[in-house]
Amino acid sequence: KIVHRTCSEALWHKQTKKTMLRSSFVPSIRFLIRQSAASSTVAIVNRGHVCHLSTETRDTSCPDWLSNLKENLPDTVHVTTNVYECDRHGRGESFHPSDPPKAVLTPASVEDIVGIVNSCRENRIPIVPFGTGTSLEGHVACLQGGISLDMSNFTFIEIDSGDDGIVPDAHATVGAGVTRKTLNEALRHTGMQFVVDPGADASIGGMVACGASGTTATKYGTMRENILGLECVLPDGSVARCGTKALKSSAGYDLTSLMTGSEGTLGIITQVTVKLKPIPSFVLSAVCTFDELHDAAAAVAMLKLCGVDAARCELLDTTSVDAFNQYVASHKDSVGNAEKMDDKPTLFLEFHGGSDAAVQEQVSLAEMICTEEHRGSNFHFTAGEEERNALWSARHNLYYATLALRPGAKGALITDACVPLSKFADIISATVKDVQDLEVIGPCFGHAGDGNFHCILPITEDDSEEYSNRLHQVNDNLIRRALDAGGTCTGEHGVGYGKVKYLETQYGSGGVHMMRLVKQGIDPLNIMNPGKIIPPL
Repeated sequence: KIVHRTCSEALWHKQTKKTMLRSSFVPSIRFLIRQSAASSTVAIVNRGHVCHLSTETRDTSCPDWLSNLKENLPDTVHVTTNVYECDRHGRGESFHPSDPPKAVLTPASVEDIVGIVNSCRENRIPIVPFGTGTSLEGHVACLQGGISLDMSNFTFIEIDSGDDGIVPDAHATVGAGVTRKTLNEALRHTGMQFVVDPGADASIGGMVACGASGTTATKYGTMRENILGLECVLPDGSVARCGTKALKSSAGYDLTSLMTGSEGTLGIITQVTVKLKPIPSFVLSAVCTFDELHDAAAAVAMLKLCGVDAARCELLDTTSVDAFNQYVASHKDSVGNAEKMDDKPTLFLEFHGGSDAAVQEQVSLAEMICTEEHRGSNFHFTAGEEERNALWSARHNLYYATLALRPGAKGALITDACVPLSKFADIISATVKDVQDLEVIGPCFGHAGDGNFHCILPITEDDSEEYSNRLHQVNDNLIRRALDAGGTCTGEHGVGYGKVKYLETQYGSGGVHMMRLVKQGIDPLNIMNPGKIIPPL
Protein backbone atom coordinates (compact mmCIF):
# COMPACT_ATOMS: atom_id res chain seq x y z
CA LYS A 1 0.00 0.00 0.00
CA ILE A 2 1.29 3.41 -0.97
CA VAL A 3 0.15 6.20 1.32
CA HIS A 4 0.73 9.91 0.72
CA ARG A 5 -0.22 12.08 3.68
CA THR A 6 0.19 15.72 4.56
CA CYS A 7 0.25 16.45 8.29
CA SER A 8 -1.85 19.55 8.75
CA GLU A 9 -0.53 20.31 12.21
CA ALA A 10 2.79 21.29 10.62
CA LEU A 11 1.13 23.56 8.09
CA TRP A 12 -0.65 25.98 10.35
CA HIS A 13 0.63 28.29 13.09
CA LYS A 14 -1.70 29.52 15.72
CA GLN A 15 -2.51 33.14 15.11
CA THR A 16 -1.80 35.56 17.98
CA LYS A 17 -4.41 38.01 16.86
CA LYS A 18 -7.57 37.52 14.84
CA THR A 19 -9.99 40.24 13.85
CA MET A 20 -13.64 39.88 13.04
CA LEU A 21 -14.82 40.66 9.54
CA ARG A 22 -16.59 44.02 9.71
CA SER A 23 -18.94 45.47 7.19
CA SER A 24 -16.70 48.57 7.04
CA PHE A 25 -14.19 46.52 5.06
CA VAL A 26 -16.68 45.89 2.29
CA PRO A 27 -15.52 47.82 -0.80
CA SER A 28 -18.96 48.17 -2.33
CA ILE A 29 -22.44 48.11 -0.87
CA ARG A 30 -24.89 46.77 -3.38
CA PHE A 31 -28.05 45.38 -1.91
CA LEU A 32 -29.86 42.53 -3.56
CA ILE A 33 -33.19 41.09 -2.59
CA ARG A 34 -33.16 37.31 -2.71
CA GLN A 35 -35.76 34.79 -1.84
CA SER A 36 -34.05 32.47 0.59
CA ALA A 37 -34.46 28.87 -0.52
CA ALA A 38 -33.49 27.79 2.97
CA SER A 39 -36.44 29.18 4.85
CA SER A 40 -38.87 30.82 2.41
CA THR A 41 -38.09 34.18 3.99
CA VAL A 42 -36.73 37.28 2.32
CA ALA A 43 -33.06 38.00 2.96
CA ILE A 44 -31.44 41.38 2.47
CA VAL A 45 -27.96 40.75 1.14
CA ASN A 46 -24.93 42.82 0.27
CA ARG A 47 -21.42 41.68 -0.56
CA GLY A 48 -20.19 41.77 3.00
CA HIS A 49 -23.11 41.34 5.35
CA VAL A 50 -26.26 39.24 5.47
CA CYS A 51 -29.23 39.99 7.69
CA HIS A 52 -31.77 37.17 7.65
CA LEU A 53 -35.34 37.19 8.86
CA SER A 54 -35.20 33.50 9.69
CA THR A 55 -35.53 31.48 12.87
CA GLU A 56 -33.69 28.48 11.48
CA THR A 57 -30.15 29.84 11.81
CA ARG A 58 -28.58 32.34 14.17
CA ASP A 59 -27.81 35.90 13.11
CA THR A 60 -24.06 35.53 12.69
CA SER A 61 -23.43 39.28 12.70
CA CYS A 62 -23.06 38.92 16.49
CA PRO A 63 -19.42 38.10 17.37
CA ASP A 64 -20.24 35.96 20.42
CA TRP A 65 -21.06 32.85 18.42
CA LEU A 66 -17.58 32.73 16.87
CA SER A 67 -15.84 33.28 20.18
CA ASN A 68 -17.87 30.46 21.70
CA LEU A 69 -17.13 28.24 18.70
CA LYS A 70 -13.36 28.80 18.88
CA GLU A 71 -13.30 28.00 22.59
CA ASN A 72 -14.52 24.49 21.85
CA LEU A 73 -12.15 23.77 18.95
CA PRO A 74 -8.80 21.96 19.20
CA ASP A 75 -5.60 23.75 18.15
CA THR A 76 -5.49 21.67 14.96
CA VAL A 77 -8.37 23.71 13.51
CA HIS A 78 -7.13 26.86 11.82
CA VAL A 79 -9.55 29.80 12.08
CA THR A 80 -9.32 33.04 10.13
CA THR A 81 -11.59 36.05 9.71
CA ASN A 82 -9.26 37.74 7.23
CA VAL A 83 -11.43 39.79 4.88
CA TYR A 84 -9.67 38.58 1.73
CA GLU A 85 -9.80 34.91 2.71
CA CYS A 86 -13.48 35.22 3.58
CA ASP A 87 -14.20 36.93 0.28
CA ARG A 88 -12.34 34.21 -1.67
CA HIS A 89 -14.18 31.44 0.15
CA GLY A 90 -17.54 32.99 -0.65
CA ARG A 91 -16.96 33.57 -4.35
CA GLY A 92 -16.02 30.52 -6.43
CA GLU A 93 -15.30 31.16 -10.11
CA SER A 94 -18.78 32.21 -11.15
CA PHE A 95 -20.35 35.51 -12.15
CA HIS A 96 -22.31 35.46 -8.89
CA PRO A 97 -21.13 38.06 -6.34
CA SER A 98 -19.20 36.94 -3.30
CA ASP A 99 -21.24 36.13 -0.20
CA PRO A 100 -18.40 35.68 2.31
CA PRO A 101 -18.55 33.64 5.50
CA LYS A 102 -17.92 35.25 8.85
CA ALA A 103 -14.97 32.91 9.34
CA VAL A 104 -13.03 30.22 7.50
CA LEU A 105 -12.26 27.06 9.46
CA THR A 106 -9.69 24.54 8.20
CA PRO A 107 -9.89 21.22 10.07
CA ALA A 108 -7.12 18.63 10.18
CA SER A 109 -9.11 15.45 10.83
CA VAL A 110 -12.54 13.89 10.77
CA GLU A 111 -12.68 14.36 14.54
CA ASP A 112 -12.14 18.08 14.03
CA ILE A 113 -15.06 18.19 11.60
CA VAL A 114 -17.33 16.31 14.00
CA GLY A 115 -16.51 18.83 16.72
CA ILE A 116 -17.16 21.76 14.40
CA VAL A 117 -20.47 20.31 13.20
CA ASN A 118 -21.67 19.60 16.73
CA SER A 119 -20.85 23.11 17.87
CA CYS A 120 -22.45 24.70 14.79
CA ARG A 121 -25.57 22.57 15.19
CA GLU A 122 -25.96 23.58 18.84
CA ASN A 123 -25.61 27.24 17.89
CA ARG A 124 -27.54 27.04 14.58
CA ILE A 125 -24.52 28.23 12.59
CA PRO A 126 -24.56 27.54 8.81
CA ILE A 127 -21.71 25.43 7.37
CA VAL A 128 -20.58 25.69 3.74
CA PRO A 129 -17.94 23.12 2.66
CA PHE A 130 -15.15 24.46 0.41
CA GLY A 131 -12.81 22.51 -1.88
CA THR A 132 -10.77 24.60 -4.32
CA GLY A 133 -13.40 27.20 -5.18
CA THR A 134 -13.80 26.30 -8.86
CA SER A 135 -17.60 25.93 -8.84
CA LEU A 136 -19.72 28.07 -11.17
CA GLU A 137 -23.23 28.43 -9.74
CA GLY A 138 -22.66 30.07 -6.37
CA HIS A 139 -22.17 26.78 -4.53
CA VAL A 140 -19.73 28.23 -1.97
CA ALA A 141 -21.63 31.47 -1.36
CA CYS A 142 -22.47 31.80 2.32
CA LEU A 143 -25.97 33.15 1.82
CA GLN A 144 -26.73 33.08 5.55
CA GLY A 145 -23.25 33.92 6.81
CA GLY A 146 -21.82 31.25 9.09
CA ILE A 147 -18.55 29.45 8.38
CA SER A 148 -16.74 28.14 5.34
CA LEU A 149 -15.22 24.72 6.02
CA ASP A 150 -12.01 24.47 4.00
CA MET A 151 -11.09 20.84 3.21
CA SER A 152 -7.60 21.56 1.83
CA ASN A 153 -5.86 19.58 4.61
CA PHE A 154 -7.53 16.30 3.60
CA THR A 155 -4.79 15.35 1.14
CA PHE A 156 -4.01 11.69 1.81
CA ILE A 157 -3.82 9.24 -1.11
CA GLU A 158 -3.99 5.48 -0.58
CA ILE A 159 -3.18 3.24 -3.54
CA ASP A 160 -3.27 -0.53 -3.02
CA SER A 161 -0.53 -1.78 -5.33
CA GLY A 162 1.95 -4.64 -5.34
CA ASP A 163 5.73 -4.52 -5.55
CA ASP A 164 5.43 -4.43 -9.33
CA GLY A 165 3.33 -1.27 -9.16
CA ILE A 166 0.19 -2.99 -10.45
CA VAL A 167 -3.08 -1.84 -8.86
CA PRO A 168 -5.11 -5.08 -9.00
CA ASP A 169 -8.46 -3.63 -7.89
CA ALA A 170 -8.12 -0.42 -9.93
CA HIS A 171 -9.18 2.00 -7.24
CA ALA A 172 -7.67 4.55 -4.86
CA THR A 173 -8.97 6.14 -1.66
CA VAL A 174 -8.23 9.84 -1.31
CA GLY A 175 -8.94 12.73 1.01
CA ALA A 176 -11.62 15.13 -0.14
CA GLY A 177 -9.05 17.90 -0.62
CA VAL A 178 -6.91 16.00 -3.12
CA THR A 179 -7.08 17.53 -6.59
CA ARG A 180 -7.39 15.43 -9.74
CA LYS A 181 -3.95 16.50 -11.03
CA THR A 182 -2.31 15.60 -7.72
CA LEU A 183 -3.97 12.18 -7.80
CA ASN A 184 -2.86 11.48 -11.36
CA GLU A 185 0.69 12.54 -10.53
CA ALA A 186 0.71 10.02 -7.66
CA LEU A 187 -0.60 7.35 -10.05
CA ARG A 188 2.01 7.85 -12.77
CA HIS A 189 4.18 4.87 -11.79
CA THR A 190 1.17 2.51 -11.79
CA GLY A 191 0.04 2.95 -15.40
CA MET A 192 -3.40 3.95 -14.12
CA GLN A 193 -5.27 7.26 -14.14
CA PHE A 194 -8.31 9.01 -12.77
CA VAL A 195 -10.23 9.94 -15.90
CA VAL A 196 -12.83 12.56 -14.94
CA ASP A 197 -11.55 15.88 -16.29
CA PRO A 198 -13.69 18.98 -15.61
CA GLY A 199 -10.96 21.28 -16.91
CA ALA A 200 -10.18 23.00 -13.62
CA ASP A 201 -7.89 21.31 -11.11
CA ALA A 202 -10.82 20.73 -8.77
CA SER A 203 -10.75 18.73 -5.55
CA ILE A 204 -12.12 15.20 -5.63
CA GLY A 205 -14.54 15.97 -2.80
CA GLY A 206 -15.84 19.02 -4.65
CA MET A 207 -16.20 17.04 -7.87
CA VAL A 208 -18.34 14.48 -6.05
CA ALA A 209 -20.40 17.17 -4.34
CA CYS A 210 -21.17 18.89 -7.67
CA GLY A 211 -21.59 15.71 -9.73
CA ALA A 212 -18.83 16.92 -12.05
CA SER A 213 -17.82 15.50 -15.40
CA GLY A 214 -16.00 16.95 -18.39
CA THR A 215 -14.48 16.16 -21.75
CA THR A 216 -13.97 12.42 -21.16
CA ALA A 217 -17.51 11.68 -19.98
CA THR A 218 -18.60 10.42 -23.40
CA LYS A 219 -16.40 7.33 -22.94
CA TYR A 220 -15.70 7.02 -19.22
CA GLY A 221 -18.75 8.60 -17.58
CA THR A 222 -19.19 11.27 -14.92
CA MET A 223 -18.23 11.28 -11.23
CA ARG A 224 -21.30 9.17 -10.54
CA GLU A 225 -19.86 6.32 -12.60
CA ASN A 226 -16.31 6.72 -11.30
CA ILE A 227 -16.63 6.43 -7.54
CA LEU A 228 -17.19 3.32 -5.44
CA GLY A 229 -17.80 4.86 -2.04
CA LEU A 230 -17.17 7.76 0.29
CA GLU A 231 -17.14 8.85 3.91
CA CYS A 232 -19.04 11.88 5.17
CA VAL A 233 -19.92 13.70 8.36
CA LEU A 234 -23.65 14.28 8.71
CA PRO A 235 -25.32 17.35 10.28
CA ASP A 236 -25.95 15.45 13.52
CA GLY A 237 -22.20 14.82 13.91
CA SER A 238 -22.28 11.14 12.96
CA VAL A 239 -19.81 9.70 10.45
CA ALA A 240 -21.36 7.71 7.60
CA ARG A 241 -19.64 5.23 5.31
CA CYS A 242 -21.30 5.01 1.91
CA GLY A 243 -20.55 2.29 -0.63
CA THR A 244 -17.82 -0.36 -0.61
CA LYS A 245 -14.72 -1.25 -2.62
CA ALA A 246 -16.66 -3.89 -4.55
CA LEU A 247 -17.66 -3.12 -8.13
CA LYS A 248 -21.34 -3.56 -7.35
CA SER A 249 -23.74 -3.90 -4.44
CA SER A 250 -27.49 -4.20 -4.00
CA ALA A 251 -27.44 -3.65 -0.24
CA GLY A 252 -29.82 -0.93 0.89
CA TYR A 253 -30.14 2.63 -0.34
CA ASP A 254 -27.47 3.91 -2.72
CA LEU A 255 -26.02 6.46 -0.31
CA THR A 256 -22.99 7.16 -2.50
CA SER A 257 -25.24 8.37 -5.30
CA LEU A 258 -27.31 10.37 -2.82
CA MET A 259 -24.24 12.31 -1.70
CA THR A 260 -23.03 12.77 -5.28
CA GLY A 261 -24.42 16.06 -6.48
CA SER A 262 -25.64 17.04 -2.99
CA GLU A 263 -23.44 20.17 -3.05
CA GLY A 264 -22.73 20.16 0.68
CA THR A 265 -26.42 20.32 1.61
CA LEU A 266 -26.53 16.89 3.26
CA GLY A 267 -23.10 16.50 4.84
CA ILE A 268 -19.36 17.04 4.52
CA ILE A 269 -17.49 14.58 2.30
CA THR A 270 -14.15 13.64 3.91
CA GLN A 271 -12.81 10.86 1.69
CA VAL A 272 -13.67 9.16 -1.60
CA THR A 273 -12.82 5.81 -3.17
CA VAL A 274 -12.46 6.42 -6.91
CA LYS A 275 -12.23 4.03 -9.84
CA LEU A 276 -9.06 4.03 -11.94
CA LYS A 277 -8.59 3.30 -15.64
CA PRO A 278 -5.47 2.15 -17.52
CA ILE A 279 -3.56 4.88 -19.32
CA PRO A 280 -4.27 4.03 -22.98
CA SER A 281 -1.42 2.58 -25.03
CA PHE A 282 -2.54 4.38 -28.18
CA VAL A 283 -4.09 7.85 -28.39
CA LEU A 284 -5.08 9.57 -31.62
CA SER A 285 -6.68 12.99 -32.11
CA ALA A 286 -8.74 14.13 -35.10
CA VAL A 287 -10.35 17.35 -36.31
CA CYS A 288 -13.09 17.92 -38.90
CA THR A 289 -14.66 21.17 -40.10
CA PHE A 290 -18.23 21.78 -41.30
CA ASP A 291 -19.94 24.57 -43.19
CA GLU A 292 -22.99 24.38 -40.92
CA LEU A 293 -23.11 23.90 -37.15
CA HIS A 294 -26.25 21.77 -37.47
CA ASP A 295 -24.36 19.26 -39.66
CA ALA A 296 -21.52 19.03 -37.15
CA ALA A 297 -23.92 18.43 -34.27
CA ALA A 298 -25.88 15.85 -36.28
CA ALA A 299 -22.63 14.04 -37.05
CA VAL A 300 -22.02 13.67 -33.31
CA ALA A 301 -25.36 11.94 -32.78
CA MET A 302 -24.61 9.56 -35.66
CA LEU A 303 -21.15 8.76 -34.26
CA LYS A 304 -22.75 7.62 -31.01
CA LEU A 305 -25.53 5.74 -32.79
CA CYS A 306 -22.97 3.82 -34.85
CA GLY A 307 -20.94 2.89 -31.78
CA VAL A 308 -17.86 5.01 -32.53
CA ASP A 309 -15.97 4.87 -29.23
CA ALA A 310 -14.52 8.39 -28.98
CA ALA A 311 -12.90 9.26 -25.65
CA ARG A 312 -13.49 12.96 -26.24
CA CYS A 313 -15.90 14.63 -28.65
CA GLU A 314 -15.91 18.44 -28.54
CA LEU A 315 -17.74 20.84 -30.84
CA LEU A 316 -16.84 24.52 -31.34
CA ASP A 317 -19.01 26.98 -33.26
CA THR A 318 -17.63 29.57 -35.70
CA THR A 319 -17.39 32.27 -33.02
CA SER A 320 -15.29 29.95 -30.86
CA VAL A 321 -12.86 29.26 -33.69
CA ASP A 322 -12.69 32.95 -34.58
CA ALA A 323 -11.92 33.80 -30.95
CA PHE A 324 -9.10 31.27 -30.97
CA ASN A 325 -7.65 32.62 -34.20
CA GLN A 326 -7.56 36.14 -32.77
CA TYR A 327 -5.99 34.76 -29.60
CA VAL A 328 -3.28 32.93 -31.55
CA ALA A 329 -2.37 36.14 -33.36
CA SER A 330 -1.91 38.08 -30.13
CA HIS A 331 -0.64 35.35 -27.75
CA LYS A 332 1.85 33.34 -29.76
CA ASP A 333 4.03 32.68 -26.73
CA SER A 334 1.23 31.01 -24.76
CA VAL A 335 -0.27 28.75 -27.45
CA GLY A 336 2.89 26.87 -28.47
CA ASN A 337 2.96 25.70 -32.06
CA ALA A 338 -0.79 26.09 -32.57
CA GLU A 339 -1.86 27.50 -35.93
CA LYS A 340 -4.91 29.37 -37.11
CA MET A 341 -7.90 27.31 -38.17
CA ASP A 342 -10.64 27.67 -40.75
CA ASP A 343 -13.41 29.92 -39.40
CA LYS A 344 -15.98 27.13 -39.44
CA PRO A 345 -17.76 24.93 -36.90
CA THR A 346 -15.17 22.33 -35.88
CA LEU A 347 -15.42 18.90 -34.32
CA PHE A 348 -12.55 17.67 -32.13
CA LEU A 349 -12.23 13.94 -31.50
CA GLU A 350 -9.88 11.80 -29.43
CA PHE A 351 -9.63 8.01 -29.51
CA HIS A 352 -8.08 5.64 -26.96
CA GLY A 353 -7.25 1.98 -27.51
CA GLY A 354 -5.07 -0.97 -26.72
CA SER A 355 -3.68 -1.26 -30.23
CA ASP A 356 -3.00 0.98 -33.19
CA ALA A 357 -5.32 -1.11 -35.37
CA ALA A 358 -8.22 -0.74 -32.94
CA VAL A 359 -7.83 3.04 -32.85
CA GLN A 360 -7.41 3.36 -36.62
CA GLU A 361 -10.62 1.39 -37.16
CA GLN A 362 -12.56 3.89 -35.05
CA VAL A 363 -10.96 6.86 -36.83
CA SER A 364 -11.84 5.48 -40.25
CA LEU A 365 -15.47 5.00 -39.26
CA ALA A 366 -15.62 8.51 -37.78
CA GLU A 367 -14.14 10.02 -40.95
CA MET A 368 -16.72 8.26 -43.13
CA ILE A 369 -19.65 9.44 -40.98
CA CYS A 370 -18.40 13.04 -40.77
CA THR A 371 -17.38 13.56 -44.38
CA GLU A 372 -19.62 11.26 -46.43
CA GLU A 373 -22.86 11.52 -44.47
CA HIS A 374 -22.72 14.98 -42.87
CA ARG A 375 -20.75 17.10 -45.35
CA GLY A 376 -17.67 17.53 -43.20
CA SER A 377 -14.30 18.41 -44.73
CA ASN A 378 -10.61 18.67 -43.94
CA PHE A 379 -10.71 15.61 -41.67
CA HIS A 380 -7.18 15.04 -40.38
CA PHE A 381 -5.63 13.25 -37.42
CA THR A 382 -2.36 12.77 -35.58
CA ALA A 383 -0.88 10.49 -32.92
CA GLY A 384 2.14 12.45 -31.65
CA GLU A 385 1.62 14.12 -28.26
CA GLU A 386 2.97 17.51 -29.35
CA GLU A 387 0.88 17.45 -32.52
CA ARG A 388 -2.20 16.38 -30.59
CA ASN A 389 -1.80 19.26 -28.15
CA ALA A 390 -1.47 21.68 -31.05
CA LEU A 391 -4.55 20.20 -32.71
CA TRP A 392 -6.60 20.64 -29.50
CA SER A 393 -5.18 24.06 -28.69
CA ALA A 394 -8.34 25.87 -29.80
CA ARG A 395 -10.39 23.92 -27.28
CA HIS A 396 -7.91 24.20 -24.42
CA ASN A 397 -7.53 27.98 -24.80
CA LEU A 398 -11.18 28.76 -25.46
CA TYR A 399 -11.99 30.46 -22.15
CA TYR A 400 -9.20 33.02 -22.30
CA ALA A 401 -9.65 33.48 -26.04
CA THR A 402 -13.30 34.33 -25.39
CA LEU A 403 -12.50 36.87 -22.67
CA ALA A 404 -10.12 38.55 -25.14
CA LEU A 405 -13.11 39.23 -27.43
CA ARG A 406 -14.29 41.83 -24.90
CA PRO A 407 -11.47 44.05 -23.62
CA GLY A 408 -11.78 44.52 -19.89
CA ALA A 409 -13.62 41.26 -19.30
CA LYS A 410 -12.42 39.56 -16.11
CA GLY A 411 -14.99 36.80 -15.98
CA ALA A 412 -17.94 35.28 -17.77
CA LEU A 413 -21.37 33.81 -17.39
CA ILE A 414 -20.80 30.18 -18.39
CA THR A 415 -23.99 28.37 -19.30
CA ASP A 416 -24.50 24.62 -18.90
CA ALA A 417 -27.28 22.40 -20.22
CA CYS A 418 -27.52 18.83 -21.46
CA VAL A 419 -30.05 17.33 -23.89
CA PRO A 420 -30.77 14.00 -25.58
CA LEU A 421 -28.42 13.59 -28.53
CA SER A 422 -31.30 13.56 -31.01
CA LYS A 423 -32.13 17.13 -29.91
CA PHE A 424 -28.56 18.39 -29.67
CA ALA A 425 -28.21 19.80 -33.19
CA ASP A 426 -31.44 21.81 -33.08
CA ILE A 427 -30.89 23.26 -29.62
CA ILE A 428 -27.26 24.32 -29.98
CA SER A 429 -28.13 25.87 -33.36
CA ALA A 430 -31.01 27.79 -31.77
CA THR A 431 -28.70 29.01 -29.02
CA VAL A 432 -26.16 30.32 -31.53
CA LYS A 433 -29.01 32.18 -33.26
CA ASP A 434 -30.06 33.63 -29.89
CA VAL A 435 -26.55 34.98 -29.32
CA GLN A 436 -26.64 36.64 -32.73
CA ASP A 437 -30.19 38.01 -32.43
CA LEU A 438 -29.61 39.41 -28.93
CA GLU A 439 -26.32 40.94 -30.12
CA VAL A 440 -24.14 39.62 -27.31
CA ILE A 441 -20.68 38.09 -27.50
CA GLY A 442 -20.66 34.42 -26.61
CA PRO A 443 -19.08 31.41 -28.32
CA CYS A 444 -21.04 28.15 -28.07
CA PHE A 445 -19.29 24.84 -27.63
CA GLY A 446 -20.03 21.48 -26.17
CA HIS A 447 -18.98 18.11 -24.84
CA ALA A 448 -20.97 16.99 -27.82
CA GLY A 449 -20.57 13.26 -27.24
CA ASP A 450 -23.00 13.35 -24.32
CA GLY A 451 -25.23 16.26 -25.39
CA ASN A 452 -23.72 18.75 -22.94
CA PHE A 453 -23.05 22.27 -24.24
CA HIS A 454 -22.07 25.72 -22.96
CA CYS A 455 -21.84 29.37 -23.91
CA ILE A 456 -19.10 31.60 -22.54
CA LEU A 457 -20.61 35.08 -22.17
CA PRO A 458 -17.89 37.55 -21.10
CA ILE A 459 -18.82 40.17 -18.51
CA THR A 460 -17.23 43.57 -17.87
CA GLU A 461 -17.73 46.00 -15.00
CA ASP A 462 -19.06 48.57 -17.47
CA ASP A 463 -21.88 46.40 -18.81
CA SER A 464 -25.21 48.18 -18.81
CA GLU A 465 -28.18 46.61 -17.07
CA GLU A 466 -29.80 46.16 -20.48
CA TYR A 467 -26.78 44.22 -21.83
CA SER A 468 -26.64 42.08 -18.68
CA ASN A 469 -30.31 41.26 -19.12
CA ARG A 470 -29.62 40.07 -22.65
CA LEU A 471 -26.83 37.80 -21.41
CA HIS A 472 -29.16 36.22 -18.88
CA GLN A 473 -31.84 35.90 -21.54
CA VAL A 474 -29.50 33.73 -23.60
CA ASN A 475 -28.94 31.53 -20.55
CA ASP A 476 -32.62 31.31 -19.69
CA ASN A 477 -33.66 30.55 -23.28
CA LEU A 478 -31.21 27.69 -23.69
CA ILE A 479 -32.22 26.13 -20.37
CA ARG A 480 -35.92 26.36 -21.21
CA ARG A 481 -35.26 24.71 -24.58
CA ALA A 482 -33.21 21.97 -22.91
CA LEU A 483 -35.99 21.25 -20.42
CA ASP A 484 -38.64 21.21 -23.14
CA ALA A 485 -36.52 18.64 -24.99
CA GLY A 486 -36.37 16.34 -21.97
CA GLY A 487 -32.91 17.50 -20.92
CA THR A 488 -31.48 19.07 -17.78
CA CYS A 489 -30.71 22.61 -16.63
CA THR A 490 -27.19 21.49 -15.72
CA GLY A 491 -25.10 18.68 -17.14
CA GLU A 492 -22.05 19.12 -14.93
CA HIS A 493 -21.86 22.48 -13.12
CA GLY A 494 -24.56 21.73 -10.56
CA VAL A 495 -27.45 23.79 -9.18
CA GLY A 496 -25.97 25.98 -6.44
CA TYR A 497 -28.41 28.83 -6.01
CA GLY A 498 -28.08 30.00 -9.60
CA LYS A 499 -30.38 27.30 -11.03
CA VAL A 500 -32.72 26.61 -8.15
CA LYS A 501 -35.62 28.16 -10.06
CA TYR A 502 -35.44 25.54 -12.82
CA LEU A 503 -35.69 22.39 -10.67
CA GLU A 504 -39.47 22.26 -10.41
CA THR A 505 -39.80 22.61 -14.18
CA GLN A 506 -37.30 19.78 -14.63
CA TYR A 507 -38.59 17.34 -12.01
CA GLY A 508 -42.11 18.54 -11.22
CA SER A 509 -43.47 19.34 -7.77
CA GLY A 510 -43.32 15.69 -6.71
CA GLY A 511 -39.62 15.35 -7.46
CA VAL A 512 -38.75 18.58 -5.66
CA HIS A 513 -40.94 17.53 -2.70
CA MET A 514 -38.99 14.28 -2.47
CA MET A 515 -35.69 16.21 -2.43
CA ARG A 516 -37.04 18.48 0.28
CA LEU A 517 -38.03 15.47 2.40
CA VAL A 518 -34.52 14.05 2.07
CA LYS A 519 -32.99 17.40 3.07
CA GLN A 520 -35.34 17.82 6.04
CA GLY A 521 -34.75 14.26 7.20
CA ILE A 522 -30.95 14.49 7.19
CA ASP A 523 -30.55 18.21 8.00
CA PRO A 524 -33.70 19.30 9.90
CA LEU A 525 -32.03 22.47 11.21
CA ASN A 526 -30.88 23.46 7.72
CA ILE A 527 -27.30 24.25 8.74
CA MET A 528 -25.65 22.57 5.73
CA ASN A 529 -25.15 25.03 2.86
CA PRO A 530 -28.60 26.61 3.21
CA GLY A 531 -30.17 28.18 0.14
CA LYS A 532 -28.74 25.69 -2.37
CA ILE A 533 -30.55 23.17 -4.60
CA ILE A 534 -33.93 23.14 -2.80
CA PRO A 535 -36.40 25.76 -4.12
CA PRO A 536 -38.22 27.90 -1.53
CA LEU A 537 -41.72 26.89 -0.54
